Amino acid sequence: MAKNNIRNSDIEFKIESELFALVKSITNLNNKYQKGIVNENFFRKTLRNAMNNFLKLNFTLKENNLHLPDIVNRMDLSQEYNAVLDLINRVSTLNITDRESSLRSKSFLELPGITSEITSSFITLMDALTLEGLTKKELIFNLFDELNYNLGKFPGLDDILSKVKIVQTNVLNHIENLMSNRNLKEKINDDLYGIFKEFQSKLNITS
Repeated sequence: MAKNNIRNSDIEFKIESELFALVKSITNLNNKYQKGIVNENFFRKTLRNAMNNFLKLNFTLKENNLHLPDIVNRMDLSQEYNAVLDLINRVSTLNITDRESSLRSKSFLELPGITSEITSSFITLMDALTLEGLTKKELIFNLFDELNYNLGKFPGLDDILSKVKIVQTNVLNHIENLMSNRNLKEKINDDLYGIFKEFQSKLNITS
């Protein structure tokens, strides 16, 4: 039990350190931008990197059953943290590139939840394809539809969505064979896993 407590304390300390560094660095960046010390291009690129880091931090919190508001309050960082989130949300609505402009339809705060839904959809679909004696075609169709729907909610994933739809078309064209052919199931699963890893890499959420 003592070892677990030490481990949890280490994790929380690491999270607090990363959160503090993120908040302070973004605050300093904004101050420099407002004073004209850094240009707009550098400001936006750095802020996009910060968004990715916040996403990764969110996953770490979820994996360890920790709650961000509790940590922020304990660190007495609420005011600065909220100011940083407000800044990210405001900048994310600007028409920076095609990918960033699509963020206009989604708040930054929604993205970690959508990312979790996409991850869950990928895993559920791949798990279903490994089931022995799978006979319900509708289950596979519904899981593909769910994955496509979740991917469509996240901005900038058109290429990932397109690849999933190619796999889905392949499944539809060979659905009868898929139900009884283990090798085909494994091939489909490998294709989906490759797309899943690409999704993780694109969002830079792998460890």
